[in-house]
Amino acid sequence: MKLSIEEIKEKITPILEKYGVTYAGVFGSVARGDARPDSDVDILVKIRNPISIFVFFKMNDELEEILGRKVDLVTENSLIRYFKPYVMLDLKPLYEVR
Repeated sequence: MKLSIEEIKEKITPILEKYGVTYAGVFGSVARGDARPDSDVDILVKIRNPISIFVFFKMNDELEEILGRKVDLVTENSLIRYFKPYVMLDLKPLYEVR
C-alpha cells in the first residue's frame, strides 16, 4: 500500500511527541512522489534533548511498526555531507514544534 505524506504525518506524530522530536521531515522517493508500495520511508528528525542510540533505534522500530514498512531515520548530523544537499532538496515537513 502506498502511503501519502499526510497519512505518514498522522500515524507518526504520537511517536515523535513521545521521543521529544522538535522537527521531522520526509525525503527521498516518498517526498518526490515516486515511491512504490514497497518503498522505505526516509525521515530526518531533530530532537530536543540528546537520546541514546538504543532509544533512537527503538523510535525507528516503532515508526516501522506503525507505518508497516522499513524506515530510514536520520539526523542532520548523521548525514554524509555529500548527500545533505540532495536530502534538503527533497525534504517535506511532517512535524514541527514551535
